[in-house]
Amino acid sequence: MFLIQRREVAEQLVLSELHERVSQAALADHLRATMERLTELAEQHGGVAGPTFTIYRDDEFDPANIAVETCMPIHREPAEPVAATVRREPAHHEVFVRLTKSQAVPPQVGEAFAAVADYLEQNGLVEADAAREVYFTDFIAAGPDDLVMDVAFVVK
Repeated sequence: MFLIQRREVAEQLVLSELHERVSQAALADHLRATMERLTELAEQHGGVAGPTFTIYRDDEFDPANIAVETCMPIHREPAEPVAATVRREPAHHEVFVRLTKSQAVPPQVGEAFAAVADYLEQNGLVEADAAREVYFTDFIAAGPDDLVMDVAFVVK
């Protein structure tokens, strides 16, 4: 059902916000608001340098309590303090699946995470960092069959 792919991701300078108490029901609205804030900050510091991504920082999935870090790549280090964390996301290798807008919602998105996790197990790959979603287009404007995001696992 899902086409598993691999890619190398270069080191990125990112603005990020970590929130530890987001419910699955509130996640879409939370991500939209956070991405708007980070985009505004990025525009003040050289612009957005790549796709926004979210990193799910929980060891176990709890739909009532999700720790999610939203990251916006930027071109240059801000000269003054900003209302977000500025950090370097290390270069890494990802195993991922690409999803359409209609697949990027529960339960299908959960099935995508499971498919990538199964692939890792079947191929003896080990996670090196938390799973993530990578958003490479305007989700709101996209049609149901448009490709909108990747579910990715960072591997060693």
